Amino acid sequence: MIKAAITGVKSPIAGELIRILVNHPDVELKALHAPGMGACRAASIHHGLIGEEIPELSERFDPSDADVLFICNPPEEAAAILDRIDSSELKDLRVIDLSGAARGREGYVCGISEIYRKQLVRGATSAYIPSPEAAVSLIMLHPLAANLLLPSEGLTLSIEAGADYAPSPEANLTVRETLAELQHSFTGDVKFTRIAVSDDKDAMQRGLRISATIPSAMQPADIRQLYENIYDDHNFSFTVLAPLDTREAEGTHKCLISLTSPAPDTLRVDAVADRRMRGGAGDAVHVMNLLFGLHERVGLTLKASSF
Repeated sequence: MIKAAITGVKSPIAGELIRILVNHPDVELKALHAPGMGACRAASIHHGLIGEEIPELSERFDPSDADVLFICNPPEEAAAILDRIDSSELKDLRVIDLSGAARGREGYVCGISEIYRKQLVRGATSAYIPSPEAAVSLIMLHPLAANLLLPSEGLTLSIEAGADYAPSPEANLTVRETLAELQHSFTGDVKFTRIAVSDDKDAMQRGLRISATIPSAMQPADIRQLYENIYDDHNFSFTVLAPLDTREAEGTHKCLISLTSPAPDTLRVDAVADRRMRGGAGDAVHVMNLLFGLHERVGLTLKASSF
């Protein structure tokens, strides 16, 4: 069994992570670190955990008994934890950072398996999970960049999410740098624009939609084949030729991509995903599976929550 520890347990993303790991067949939750909440139960701060066998929260941070550490703290707290780990002798500890603090640190692989799976399965020990909008955007655009189909002058991406969602200020930089790595001719900027949605708390509670429109003389069906060529052996990214509702992905680890042509010589690319999973808890567990040699789907075969 993989012994897992989590820091920053009070955060919503930690709650989502606990809900997945408590049902993971190869994981044992060993430590939940939450300063000021020693001896409390996880179910007292996160829904859906009543009746589960989970260790009490601990004020003491000690990852020495863990095989993998998930860091869910705010970035400034996470940076101090990363410094402590880097200076320790815990050479066998796998570290998965969900805070964004590890981005750019030596030895930390970007946790998007659709792009970096080879690095994650070939000796990596540490990874960082990019923000939901960065993760979904890169999965959506990777096949286009790999086939040199992105406009070199840059992209404008639209974000549609619940009213409570706050996009990451680092997302455009992460996407731009990664796209330039995949398509060297891509030298422009990446801009995100927010589409207003209902402030109803039930509207798009978990859903996230990223959209882009680019010039292309190819038909969507031909472009779809380019996506299939890259993602045919990946387990969570799928492409269709029709518009998608975010509910198709909410509650799952899937990233669903729609390819349509709204006008001649124009391609519209839409991706829908669950923002608590992609760029969040789902990607963290996905990365853990790869770091420990498990099949990608273990613990992540989840159903859409709306159906």
